[in-house]
Amino acid sequence: MAAVKRVMSKGAHSNLAHYSAPLRRFGASVLARYLVLAVGLIAMTVLTVPEPRSVAGLWLKACLWCCLGYFAIEGAARLRTAWRVGAARRYLLSVSGLVDILGVFPVPIVLACGAAPETAWLLACLWVLKLAQNSPGFAQLGRVFVLEAKPLASVLVLFLIALFLASAAMHVIERDGQPAAFGTLPASLWWAVVTLTTTGYGDEVPLTHLGHLLGAGVMICGIATFGLWTGILATGFAAESRRRNFIQTWDVVSKVPFFQTLDPAAITEITHMLRRVEMPARTAVIRRGRIGDCMYFIAAGEVQVDVAPAPVRLGEGTFFGELALLGDQVRTANVFTTKQSTLLVLDLADFRKLMVHHVELASAIEAEAERRLGEIQGRRELHLHGGTTSP
Repeated sequence: MAAVKRVMSKGAHSNLAHYSAPLRRFGASVLARYLVLAVGLIAMTVLTVPEPRSVAGLWLKACLWCCLGYFAIEGAARLRTAWRVGAARRYLLSVSGLVDILGVFPVPIVLACGAAPETAWLLACLWVLKLAQNSPGFAQLGRVFVLEAKPLASVLVLFLIALFLASAAMHVIERDGQPAAFGTLPASLWWAVVTLTTTGYGDEVPLTHLGHLLGAGVMICGIATFGLWTGILATGFAAESRRRNFIQTWDVVSKVPFFQTLDPAAITEITHMLRRVEMPARTAVIRRGRIGDCMYFIAAGEVQVDVAPAPVRLGEGTFFGELALLGDQVRTANVFTTKQSTLLVLDLADFRKLMVHHVELASAIEAEAERRLGEIQGRRELHLHGGTTSP
């Protein structure tokens, strides 16, 4: 009897695990995290409004506790994974670990200290930090700030110089006419900050002509300063994006058998020509009858070329689309991916440059194109011959 119960219990547990697998997968997904985050922040916001709080305060708090429980389970799962590989301490001291800690412990600690729930749950705004958790975009932006630290600091120095000179000058010009607004240097500093940032609240404005002239100059300096900051960050972000894309494309290009005979200088040159494209399964890459303006190298995955009499599949390390570039530029077949694929795209202008500068690659592409044309023609003739002789 005990054995039967154990078997039944094991079967029930197996069935529960099987049917709950989709729910567990969804709970571990990024979409679920963002959904919980959105619900939690909305509930925290509504909890600060008296009317909804009086009507549905209990439900709002229950919703917030559920969100807190979700983030606690998520953090515990991360800690468990790090513990298994012996990296628990490194995880707890990492940015991701600190975000998980800030997302779980502050609210219960403040509630335990006797704070009002409406005040304690305001700390749920720390959950928004999870948007930056494990985000490659934020990591890239952080690297840009590190690399462009000196130019950014130089512009900050210019901002501080303009700030203090403008506040001191306005203090001297307007202190007699407006002692309440410009009678002290801190008050003038407030005006200078508002004017330099081009916010312009209008609560403190100069009345003298000299003050107006100074204010106009300060506004122009503010626009120039923030324009410099924006330009530095935009240029740095674009350069970092190009660097990251180059490294990823280099890694992919170096693994393509077609390019492995080249020296590093040639691979570098070709990497600048190629664009890496991620294509999902069952996605059309080329359509018959269209004008061809590029060819493709398959770095990973597989594509199917619909040619008569039977389609052909091309795998990793091969290329396609070269026939249109070598001929009349009209696509002769439909091509689509059969699974998730990484393609390297070579545009027509770069294709012609490649054919001129790398004769060995040009010869290989032309030879493969001739072989494919001959194979396609042979298949068509065989198909037609077989069709006429068949009963």
